[in-house]
Amino acid sequence: MKNLVALCPYVAYRNEQLLKDCVLIPYTFMTHLGYDVTVMTAQKEEFTYLNQLPGLRLDVVPTCPLEQWADYLVDYLKNYPHEIDVLFLFGMYATYYPVVKYFKEHYQGKIILKADANSYWVNKLINPNTPQYNYLINHCDIITCEGVAMQNYLSKKWRRPIDLFRNGSRDVDFNHQLTFNSKEELIVNVGRQEAGRKNTPALIKTFAQLAPSFPTWRLALIGTYKPAIKILVERYYQLNPQLKKQLLLTGPITDKKLLESYYAKAKIFVTTSYREGGSPNVVAEALRNGCYLITSKIDAWQDTFAPEAGTSFDHDDLVALSAELKQAMSDSKLCQQAFTLNRAYVQAELSYEQQVSRLETLLKVRGKLNDKN
Repeated sequence: MKNLVALCPYVAYRNEQLLKDCVLIPYTFMTHLGYDVTVMTAQKEEFTYLNQLPGLRLDVVPTCPLEQWADYLVDYLKNYPHEIDVLFLFGMYATYYPVVKYFKEHYQGKIILKADANSYWVNKLINPNTPQYNYLINHCDIITCEGVAMQNYLSKKWRRPIDLFRNGSRDVDFNHQLTFNSKEELIVNVGRQEAGRKNTPALIKTFAQLAPSFPTWRLALIGTYKPAIKILVERYYQLNPQLKKQLLLTGPITDKKLLESYYAKAKIFVTTSYREGGSPNVVAEALRNGCYLITSKIDAWQDTFAPEAGTSFDHDDLVALSAELKQAMSDSKLCQQAFTLNRAYVQAELSYEQQVSRLETLLKVRGKLNDKN
């Protein structure tokens, strides 16, 4: 049996990350390809989602200051009792440099690094000319990113092959019984609700202006929210009391079945973020439920929906956002078409099972992984 070890880059994963790419990809190596998988992380909150990952070995280690984490990763490998066929890393973090160097000197296995890259991070924080990043770029056997545009950019900037691994969905999470008839006049946005990186006020303002013309439509903002967001929503309630029924600030929804029911009922998913690490995991969740996608031009925007099943707008262009949202709310056939196209896109391009199989094939084709019984 092949062995895969996944190392957290920044001491501790959050509970919600257990059901995101950083853990679901290694987990799919176990469920789909039969690997023996260990995910190593410290713990700063209760891991309530672990029960949704039966069979996963989560090695919870003692916490330590971030500045000591790089050395701790090396010590972890020094004391690891088995061979490692695949070392899985999440993000191009300098903390990985010592452990990658140690792994290359002491193990025969290979390294997959999921870059989770956005243009700000790549251009402002990662200098490929520094020894640490230069070593990581040149010694990870496979580096992946989440969108075609970033793939092409990084392959030129880092002068090496970059492979595509889109944030996607497990086949088991795809509801084959879902139909468009279950959809309601509902728009959802899922994630941190804030005025900074996520740019929530742009969506609130746009919907509040359109709402009087669409009194049966609702917008659900799902996720933790900053006090300023609550103040902004209440201000719109004062201006238009009808919005109390249409503009919903739900807070975080930790019950995954309940959260999935929001996606299943929603006709439209909107994200107004200025930037994302790669592409948002929530986009894949919306796509598998057949939502029409409206997205700001984050780095991976071209990969966030099937052709003719979504649209994009420039950052801070609220006129364009309003026009696109109005069009989608007015045209049920557009949403119905997106339901079919985006669900087909998930099955064809975003399946984690298909994508991890492709990664293993890449390792084999490149002579990077010896088959073991």
